[in-house]
Amino acid sequence: MPWYQVQELMLTVGGLLVVLIPITGLTLRFAVKPFLRDLAEARGARTKELPLERDDRLDRIERQMEDIERSVRRLADVSEFDRQLRSGPPEPPSNDV
Repeated sequence: MPWYQVQELMLTVGGLLVVLIPITGLTLRFAVKPFLRDLAEARGARTKELPLERDDRLDRIERQMEDIERSVRRLADVSEFDRQLRSGPPEPPSNDV
């Protein structure tokens, strides 16, 4: 390929880039950017709903944990009462002084 053909090719590519780079920038600015902003808003609206569901689930789990703790305390009290019943009456303190 002779040098003048390489020079013509470089000038043609340079001329195309001078036109295509601004066109690409404008396309991104006016077409793609609003689309991406709308997409981000749609995702944001979806994620705003999720914390409410998580809060409800967390509240439900906390209530279940409180119920379990209450049941364990009652079982411990019943077990202590049963142990006291099986051990018999308490022995009176001795007055050895």
